[in-house]
Amino acid sequence: MAQMLLPNPRQRSVTAVAGIGDQHDGFVYSAALLQHLGAPSPLKIFSVQQGQALVFAKGAAITASANTWQTIYGLPTTNLDRPSQLGDNLGDASVRGIGVTIETAGTTLTTGAQRAWGASQFELTDILSKCAGEFKIGGKPQIQGPIWAFPQMGGPSGSISSTGNAQTQSIASNGALNIGKEFRTPMMLGRYDSLLFELSTANGTTLAFSNTGTDGQPTLLWCILDVDFLSDVR
Repeated sequence: MAQMLLPNPRQRSVTAVAGIGDQHDGFVYSAALLQHLGAPSPLKIFSVQQGQALVFAKGAAITASANTWQTIYGLPTTNLDRPSQLGDNLGDASVRGIGVTIETAGTTLTTGAQRAWGASQFELTDILSKCAGEFKIGGKPQIQGPIWAFPQMGGPSGSISSTGNAQTQSIASNGALNIGKEFRTPMMLGRYDSLLFELSTANGTTLAFSNTGTDGQPTLLWCILDVDFLSDVR
């Protein structure tokens, strides 16, 4: 049986079976929405639970996204049911790795036209060159760096092709597919510890996306943690 390094349980639910825990692999994740001229200052990812509005950064003249998956937190964008904490729903956790994945813009096969949401190579490179992230547990910084230093844990990788009308289209992602940043020593995360990933740009720098009008190419950015859970048994 594989050995897991887990935090010492504290303040367990009164309905949990005493002295027994359920160990399993899983993810903890949350997202933020980026649009043209947005200036994260910073965006506090993990700070909002399911059913509430996504945190976002957009220019003053840019329309808020009306895309349903980009407006209200649901299972595709977070699995937290309380702000900034795992709570009894998820339990205590040992964080083994972290990744940042950026929503990818699709391309219409017949025309080569880019869809109006998600990142093309243009948006991706802008985010990677201007944004930094800082992961905190209990208010204490655990790891920080430019966003390109947090490889993705999923999503499309890189490719380039010629479309039906001879336009060249490409897709690029931040790092090789499904690798993430592994920690040599797991980070302990109790169910009631505050949890944040702060996304920011330097000196008020704004994002410059390819769609400069309407809703400014709204693009999700996820932070995802690879964890061992110790959950309650009831």
